[in-house]
Amino acid sequence: MHEGITVAGKAPAEPDELDRAVARGCDAIELYLERSHLEDVEATIELLEAVDIEVASVHTLHVPIDEPEWLHRSDRLADALGAYLVVHSNRIVHTFTPDLEALDFRSAYGYEHNPGISERHIRGTILDPGHELVLDTAHLYMAERDYLSVTEQLLREFGDQVRVVHLCDSSLQEDGLGFGDGSIDMRTLSELIGQYFEGILVLEVMPDRQREARERLRSYWSDPK
Repeated sequence: MHEGITVAGKAPAEPDELDRAVARGCDAIELYLERSHLEDVEATIELLEAVDIEVASVHTLHVPIDEPEWLHRSDRLADALGAYLVVHSNRIVHTFTPDLEALDFRSAYGYEHNPGISERHIRGTILDPGHELVLDTAHLYMAERDYLSVTEQLLREFGDQVRVVHLCDSSLQEDGLGFGDGSIDMRTLSELIGQYFEGILVLEVMPDRQREARERLRSYWSDPK
């Protein structure tokens, strides 16, 4: 779709959901995990290796910092699949980044920032210490009034530390919305990503809106305004 960018959908490690992702035309996915998917990591690996779709990235479970075993299992799955590990939990704040670093992840990985976290905090806790960032554009929209300029600046200044971007529409209260259902200028944001980013672009909309999101993204890139 765009040179240098792998456009991925999002799906859980469930056979029916993975088949639906293939039917929607997804060439790659970011894997969404529940505890049940990691009770037997080897069985989940076998399931995913049998499906005709690339697992580009794996999202950790939403667990607290005192349950590191689930983060290790997420890492083991990503490592076996050759996928990028998105380290993110809505139950872990970014001041715990040194504790997460002590887990010694085997996969290539980056930290996704939580909703409403400012650019200053992202720089101070993730980027300035030299960690990789999973840039969630909806989460950034919730934090920054001038989210377009901040997105461009982060991609231009820290491009080598941003290998995964999450993209969806959002309001100030709710993300994960289909393109056009929130308040983000999706065309301009998509064009900025196409201009300044190379890596994995995850469409974080609901499954029934992923095909439409792909089509809109394609139109933004093929006919920029």
